[in-house]
Amino acid sequence: MAKTVILDELHLTIRVPADLPDAEVYAIRRALEGDEFAAHLRRAIRAVLAAFPDLAPTRVTLSR
Repeated sequence: MAKTVILDELHLTIRVPADLPDAEVYAIRRALEGDEFAAHLRRAIRAVLAAFPDLAPTRVTLSR
């Protein structure tokens, strides 16, 4: 039997203006794909979860 089950999934959508110069879009994409961004996002998610004690038994996965 499975040790966990998916209860919910949340999706984050990041949009940029359609007329943004390619160089800026590239810079944004590099930042979003970087390990540092993912690490910051994980820390932020952990902080939010910690603010809700009822969520203590949950396990969260960040993926692309």
